[in-house]
Amino acid sequence: MITNSLSESNAPRKHRFRFLTAVITVLFICSVTFTAFATSNAVNKVTVTNGEKSVSISTAETDPKAIIKAAGFDIDISDEIITKDFNAEEGGTIVIKKAKLVRVEDNGVVSYFLGHDDTLGGMLSKKGFVLGNNDELGINPSEYIFDGMKVFIKRAFGVNIEADGENKKVYLAKGTVADALAKSDIELGENDLVFPSLDTKLNNFTKIRIIRVTFDTSSEIQEIPYETEIIKDSSMYVGEEKIIAKGVNGEKRVLYTEKYVDGELEEIVFSKERIIEKPVNEVKKVGTKQRTTLSAFKNNGEPISDLKVPSDVKLDKNGVPVNYKYCISGKATAYTGDPATSTGRKPMPGHIAVDPKEIPYGTELYVVSADGTYVYGYCIAADTGGFVEMGNTDIDLYMDNDDMCYDWGNRNVKIYVLG
Repeated sequence: MITNSLSESNAPRKHRFRFLTAVITVLFICSVTFTAFATSNAVNKVTVTNGEKSVSISTAETDPKAIIKAAGFDIDISDEIITKDFNAEEGGTIVIKKAKLVRVEDNGVVSYFLGHDDTLGGMLSKKGFVLGNNDELGINPSEYIFDGMKVFIKRAFGVNIEADGENKKVYLAKGTVADALAKSDIELGENDLVFPSLDTKLNNFTKIRIIRVTFDTSSEIQEIPYETEIIKDSSMYVGEEKIIAKGVNGEKRVLYTEKYVDGELEEIVFSKERIIEKPVNEVKKVGTKQRTTLSAFKNNGEPISDLKVPSDVKLDKNGVPVNYKYCISGKATAYTGDPATSTGRKPMPGHIAVDPKEIPYGTELYVVSADGTYVYGYCIAADTGGFVEMGNTDIDLYMDNDDMCYDWGNRNVKIYVLG
């Protein structure tokens, strides 16, 4: 009985507990649902950075692209969105890296690439461009790319240089012949020749040739011929001359410039000279007196001899002596140019050569050609010569010149002995 009473009395309490449990459960579910609902609609602060511009907004959006749009920025499909400092529960910072269009011209070939916050060197490396040591970029590879950047790559090419018997090759992307030589460390001499010229622009077909040009000096001693001073003398015949003062040659040192091309002597050019000893001029007398010819004395009675006829010697109308000791019929030759006579008398027409054994020195004579065409005239035996040994001549007559001697030849004469 007691048991039943207790059971009956606990029944309402059980119902109340169940009801309370149900209420609590409903409240918990509502609480969780409300919390979840509250969490899903939380408003967070988000900062969106696009280059140098930043915009902060409060938003319940959790999608970065939606947030970016809400912040007033437009993005392209190639732009990069960085969300490492953003989360949906707390917000944070969203960074937009705009894509940058870069134009690359590689030795004339043009390509376009999109990049973000890359250095130029980094972007080129990513895109597969490999730069050689001598290639030229034109922009420092450490610079960051920017939209619209234009990049020019000049690829190096080889240039052949021929110098000093050797060939050398250097690599450049641009420049002139002078730049190539500077890179090659080949030094140019003051007179060296370069083909093509130093200001010629290079290309991959350029061949440079250096011609070495050097100069040296040589010298030699040369004789300076003396000159002759002429003094005209009317007392001497044309063709006659006499040295008054002997000439002496001088001496000089002559300097030459020698031009060598690639070590070979190409040209020797006179440079200058220095007088060591001056020459002494020769002084010479030359005759101006015209020579007479033998024909000038033919049949005119004018004597060839320059000696005057003594007053005591009388001549007929033919120029033949009237008073004389005796007459010899013989032969006479002619000579000229002897410097002296055997007796010391001056050689001249009128002083003739004889055989002193036949006609003594000093004998006065008068000579006429046997046919009477020529009158040698008054003369004195003053000389002798080799004709005596020949035996076919009696006397040798002195004439003014060789032509008269040749014309006279060996002629028959009459020799009048005067005393």
